[in-house]
Amino acid sequence: MKKKSDTAKKGYVFIAGAGPGDPELLTLKAVRALQDADVILYDDLVTSAIIDQFGGLKIYTGKRKDSHHFEQDAINEEIARHALEGKTVVRLKGGDPFVFGRGGEEIDVLRKYGIDYEIIPGITAAHGASAYSEIPLTMRKVSSSVAFCTGHPVNKIQVPDADTLVYYMVASSVHEVLDAVVKKGRPEETKVAIVQNATRYNQRVWTGTLGELRRKERAAYSPALLIIGENINQFIENNWFSRKKKVLTGDADPRRYSSREWLVVNFPCRRVDEADRDRLEESISNVADYPVLFFPNRFAVKYFFTYLMEFNRDVRHLANCTICTLGRPAATELQKYGIIADLALEPDSPSDIAIRLKERAITGKKVLLPGSNLVDGYLMNELSALGNTVTPLSVYLHGQQEQEESIDLEFIDEIFFSSSTCVKNFSSLYRTIPAGITVTTADSDTEREYCRLFGKRT
Repeated sequence: MKKKSDTAKKGYVFIAGAGPGDPELLTLKAVRALQDADVILYDDLVTSAIIDQFGGLKIYTGKRKDSHHFEQDAINEEIARHALEGKTVVRLKGGDPFVFGRGGEEIDVLRKYGIDYEIIPGITAAHGASAYSEIPLTMRKVSSSVAFCTGHPVNKIQVPDADTLVYYMVASSVHEVLDAVVKKGRPEETKVAIVQNATRYNQRVWTGTLGELRRKERAAYSPALLIIGENINQFIENNWFSRKKKVLTGDADPRRYSSREWLVVNFPCRRVDEADRDRLEESISNVADYPVLFFPNRFAVKYFFTYLMEFNRDVRHLANCTICTLGRPAATELQKYGIIADLALEPDSPSDIAIRLKERAITGKKVLLPGSNLVDGYLMNELSALGNTVTPLSVYLHGQQEQEESIDLEFIDEIFFSSSTCVKNFSSLYRTIPAGITVTTADSDTEREYCRLFGKRT
């Protein structure tokens, strides 16, 4: 792997693909880059199972309806900023960086600043969906050409003259794509497949014809991919990926289970540990010492107020705080507790944050920043640049509590609890376990805790 020059003051950037979702599809080269990274900027489709393996400062740059995001120009500048400070940066993208990944735009900026970089390809979603659904993209005598397209914008949907068409980003535009394909002359009997969550344990595949799916109102949820062509005749309902799914909690060793029989889904069972809880109690007990309280998203609001009440405090203890929120969901969540934000930010870039904070004289102050265990680099930088002393406070775990639907129990056949602590942490996110799921426990103490919390025996 290429190394940065010993004499260069600038850092080095890897633009890397993480693959479509299955953590084991991350390439060895990407793993080596991530192990050496000082900073990792990662997208929404990069799972916590991937990102949690590595150290370095992690900065979430994705777009999610319940969390803030920044425009591509701001992301480009953030990559360059860290590299110009001499850091090794990995820009980690879902799929492949050069297939609808905006990798080209990012290297243009790196060239402008004279920053050395390297591209690490990833398995793109079309290849992952094809392999994990057993729908070949090309096949002798059936399909000798394939085209990759996007479902956006809907008024510019392309329909190339290829045997197999693959459309990315179709969660909200399936019907518009199907209409465009029919309008271009494809018969309504043409085979179609929608692959949702490709390569993940909760992958789901729907098949039919153009005509059938145009008439249905079935919604697809992101990430979703559309495949069109006669190669879909090769789809096998119970294919190689149709194994039983087992959730392993805590430190249970997945190597105990045959990969040919089981697909293992890891549930780390981590919450804020006891040391962090001591810090939580201290910070919340002294919350009046912070003139500014800043919530970066709705999860920060939700879990902060959970602990505020747990430690015998309420909104009266925030009376002297200037309360800021980032993004509409955070402001809306705050109103559930009877509070209207003093400053509700809706920025398009990090510079917008700095301007608004300066206007409200939020400079040179002590700021308490509740959030996940992965500190928001954007926010820390902008607050600190204005002379503020920022104290991050972990009130929830990124990827676990932030995505409360992180494990879709509808797809799970068995859950193994490795400790009573795992049972407690699992119950904080899932109040019930569906009747069809088999539950096993490591010992009698764990079983007793399971019976106490879920009211049933294993």
